[in-house]
Amino acid sequence: MSRSDWYIRANLKLRHLQMLVALDQLRSVGKVANLLSITQPAVSKMLGSLESGLGMHLFERGSGGMTPTEYGVSFIGHAREVLLQLTEAQEDLRALQEGRISRMALGVMPAATLNLLPRFIIELEARVDDVAVSVREGMIENLLPALRNGELDFMVGVLPNRSVPSEIETETLYSDPFVIAVRQEHPLAMRTDPELDFGELRGYPAVLPPPGALTHEMVHDMLARHRVSVPRRYVESISTLTNIGVLTMSDAFAVVPLEVALYFQNRTLLKVLPIQVPDVRRKVGLMWQARHNNRATETVLEIFRCVRDIIAPPNTSDPI
Repeated sequence: MSRSDWYIRANLKLRHLQMLVALDQLRSVGKVANLLSITQPAVSKMLGSLESGLGMHLFERGSGGMTPTEYGVSFIGHAREVLLQLTEAQEDLRALQEGRISRMALGVMPAATLNLLPRFIIELEARVDDVAVSVREGMIENLLPALRNGELDFMVGVLPNRSVPSEIETETLYSDPFVIAVRQEHPLAMRTDPELDFGELRGYPAVLPPPGALTHEMVHDMLARHRVSVPRRYVESISTLTNIGVLTMSDAFAVVPLEVALYFQNRTLLKVLPIQVPDVRRKVGLMWQARHNNRATETVLEIFRCVRDIIAPPNTSDPI
């Protein structure tokens, strides 16, 4: 272990970091002493001890006052980051203690990007002052590790049918059936039949969930049961915008959740075909670490439930 490594691990104190940042800002030992409510000799001694322990000069005295060296500039930058992180940690702890939400990191699967999550954020900002929300989109295999190691506070989207790790809590918000959707001017959309069967889909290109998506096997099995072989012309994608773009510019069909289909049908981009899709549903909900159950978590759950009651498609919010 080098000399500087040992000193940083064993002797570096918060007061050192505060002194370095103050010296960089004020460039005067006297002004720093007044700011920190200590004597000038104490500031000089603290700086000398720090430089000696690190084995490098951090500041040089000159006519313009104290000027950081190359080493000083680098070390001061890290000092600022540490002090900022400690300030944020203090605020987070105070918010937890008071049951407030100051920041939130959300992992979102495509299922929740259109309605659920945007409405949640709007409602959260209406109820909570000065909250910062960060959003990471992906599939469950990418988001679940981030949830478990604390990078994410909540995951929002399709809940897996398989069991989840014991430290993870889940709550289903609603169950959403699947439908067949095409563009508004699709040949099948122009039919006036009150009901169509799956055979009508044969020969048309398809937009399908890719391997790894929670709905992949569900959709492929459903098509196989109705003797609709996956055509050679197909797209596999979890990107909602990409999928809608392909549907609106081609004669492809897609097996999509009712919530998604209605969202774009109401905007005259898609049309739901009168083909019954039995026994294929997805569970949309939340995942979070059980050890984070507190007043802030209850507030988040309450807001999501409120949004669920507003946006859940008809007959989809019944208990499962």
